[in-house]
Amino acid sequence: MSHPIPTQHILVVDDEPIVQEALELILIHHSHTVELASDGPEALQKLAKEKFDVVFTDFNMPEMLGDELAKRIRGQYPHQVIAMISAYSNLITPHHKKEIPVDFFISKPFQLQNILKALESAYEINEVNRRRAEPVLPTPSTAS
Repeated sequence: MSHPIPTQHILVVDDEPIVQEALELILIHHSHTVELASDGPEALQKLAKEKFDVVFTDFNMPEMLGDELAKRIRGQYPHQVIAMISAYSNLITPHHKKEIPVDFFISKPFQLQNILKALESAYEINEVNRRRAEPVLPTPSTAS
């Protein structure tokens, strides 16, 4: 990556504390702010209270699988950027991947470069969404 990624507010959803901590340390080291959730219901509660630039979610979690969480997030927050991190991403069929509404799939064990690449892409997606949401100001007429 050629330039630092601007600070983003990130939600990490994973039932494994070691994975949560590893991602949190990486993200904080790169100047991002991080909230943690241990499962889908907790993640949805946090999303209802505050806005996140990116949600990193595991696939295999108790209570709610990551694909169901992604569908619920996308239904409530259509422009939310979502990255799925999973040890099973190689086993998810291309057809099933098309049905999971995430922006990125990252394999576990994850590599730093893949996390940073996803963050950079997430920032770009959010910028495009922000520009689309900005009101278009009328141009002054050139009356003579």
